[in-house]
Amino acid sequence: MPGRILQSGTHIARTDTAPHPGGWYEAQVFVRLTREPEVAETYIPAGMYPSEEEALRAAEERAERALREHEF
Repeated sequence: MPGRILQSGTHIARTDTAPHPGGWYEAQVFVRLTREPEVAETYIPAGMYPSEEEALRAAEERAERALREHEF
């Protein structure tokens, strides 16, 4: 299940999930300035969840908060 790209002003947040042993999924958020290369991304962990859908939902909520509160 692919993540989403959210944008607020000059910042972009990309959400994703990563499978882990035991059927868990890590919710991931990557934030960067739009004028910076992708290698300048900041990683924000968003927790572990029992399903990919829950992990993606949590990543999106965390990304929205990071953009709203300018956590870069």
